[in-house]
Amino acid sequence: MSKFQKQVNEMNAILKLKNTFIGVKFSETPDANGTAPNISICEAFSVVRKENVIINLAKENCTCGGGRHFAGLQIAPIGTISSILAEEGHRIYESKEVAETSVKKQPQPAYRGKYLILGPLHKFEEDPDLVLFVVNPAQADRILGLASFKGAEPFAYFPATSICSTITNALAKGKPDINLISIFERKKGQWSPNELIVALPLKYFLIAVESIQHSGYAKNDTV
Repeated sequence: MSKFQKQVNEMNAILKLKNTFIGVKFSETPDANGTAPNISICEAFSVVRKENVIINLAKENCTCGGGRHFAGLQIAPIGTISSILAEEGHRIYESKEVAETSVKKQPQPAYRGKYLILGPLHKFEEDPDLVLFVVNPAQADRILGLASFKGAEPFAYFPATSICSTITNALAKGKPDINLISIFERKKGQWSPNELIVALPLKYFLIAVESIQHSGYAKNDTV
C-alpha cells in the first residue's frame, strides 16, 4: 500500500470522490515514475484524472505562459500577465491597467522548484505540498468542514483566477483555497458545471482525515 492510500480510502468512504485526489509537489528533480508531455497545467489536471498518471511539468514543457507564471516555473513581469488577462478572446479585465491593479492585490507566485509534479495522491511516495479535490459544492463543504474541525480563519476568494492560481493561492496563504474554475477553462477542458476545485495544504488534508472520526461533517454519506 502506498504512503497515502489509507487516507484516500478513508476520505473516499464518506465522499465517494473516486480519482479526484490530486497531489501537487514542487521539486528540483522530476518524479521517476512521471511523464513529461508538452501540456498546460489545466490540461494536466484532466490527464491526471482520466489516465491516473503522474506528470512532471517544467518551464520547458508547460505550454501556457500564464501557467508557468502562476505556478512559479517562469515568473513574468506583472505588465506581461496583465496584458494577457485583458486580451480579446480571453478578456477577463476591462483593460491592462485594471488587470494590473487586480493582479497586484492577489497572492504572488514564487519559485518553489524546477518541477511541478501533479498526480494521483495514492501514487505519491513523498509528501505533496497540496492535495486538490475536484468536487461538487456539497462535497467541498464537507471537505472544508473536516479541515476546519480544529479551528479555521476566513479565507478570501479571488475572482477571475485560473486553475493554476489555486496552487499559488493555497501555498502563498498556507490555507485552503476554493477555485470556481473560470468560464474559459470550463469550455476548454469540458468541466462539468457542478465541479469546482478545493486545494488543501498537506497540513489541512491530514487534519481533515484525522477529523473523520469526530466531525459531524463525516456522518452523512448521502453526498
